[in-house]
This record gives sequence, C-alpha cells and structure tokens, in this order.
Amino acid sequence: MSQEESNQENEAQAGLPAPARGKKAIIAASGVGALLLITGVPAGYYMLTKEEPKVEEVSVDVTSDDESTAKLEGAQETVELEEGEEALGAIVPLDTFLLNLAGGKYIRMQMQLEFEGLDVPPKFYSRLVPIRDAIITYLSSQSPEDLQSGKGKDDLKSGIRKIVNDQLRKEDVRRVYFTQFVIQ
Repeated sequence: MSQEESNQENEAQAGLPAPARGKKAIIAASGVGALLLITGVPAGYYMLTKEEPKVEEVSVDVTSDDESTAKLEGAQETVELEEGEEALGAIVPLDTFLLNLAGGKYIRMQMQLEFEGLDVPPKFYSRLVPIRDAIITYLSSQSPEDLQSGKGKDDLKSGIRKIVNDQLRKEDVRRVYFTQFVIQ
C-alpha cells in the first residue's frame, strides 16, 4: 500500500469532522479574543487616564481676636426675634397625598409638620406609616365643600395636628402647613 492510499484511507475513516472541530475552535477562540480586545482596550484606557479627585485644603481665617465670636461660614446663626415672635421648630415635609374625598372629588395635598423643638422626635419616623394611614382616613371622610373655605382648611389643620399628636402620644406638633392644596 502506498502512502497516498493510506492517507486517503485514514481520512475516510476519520471523516471530515476532525478538521471542522479544529476550525470551530479557532473561530470561537478568535471571537473571544476579539471580544476581549473590543472591551478591554477602552476599559484599560479609561483606567489608565482616570484622574484622581482633587482634594483642596480649606483654611479658616479668623480675623477676630475674640474666638467666641468667630464663626465658620455656613454655621447656624442665631436669628434675633422681634418682640412677641417665636422661633420655628423643626419642619418635616410629608409625601404628597392624592385621594378621593367623600363627595366624589379628589384632593392632592402636600403638607409640612412643625415640631415644638429644633429636633424631630425619634418616635415620629417609626410611626410614620400609621400617621399617614390616619391622615388618609380622616381626609377621605371630608367633603369638598367643607375644605373649600378658610375655616374648613383651619379645621383640617387642627384635625391633622391632633391625629399626629395622638399617634405620637405627646403634643409634639406645633403647626401644620399646606404647601399644595388642590381639589378637583
């Protein structure tokens, strides 16, 4: 048997799938390599050219000889109140209320609660869900006609104040402010 005949016989036995597998592996490897090249080059460029954040030192220039009167810029300043005027307490905005009223119309309302002190009572945040629920129940029982007048809005504010204070089990809320009030 000649060498050509034995090569032909080996190719016939082995079939063509062996070279095809080799081609598939080469194509897959070149595809993975191209993908790494396409994503790796921009990522490497970004990482190598990325600038470090600049840190600036801030110096405090105190021009006063008396250190007790020197204040940093942005420090809370005490506001002088006029006679008979009281300072505002901590004010916390509540999420928007959008709900149906008793008369078939709906209300969109945002409000803010002012507390007695400069700090919000820690119990307020843990009781926020029951507070919102009680306010929604109270609002949905109101009729649009009752809420249209100034007296109706004042009654609503006092009702909400009472609801929140009842939930907190303490008279912490001083005032209720409406920042948006629409009835349609």
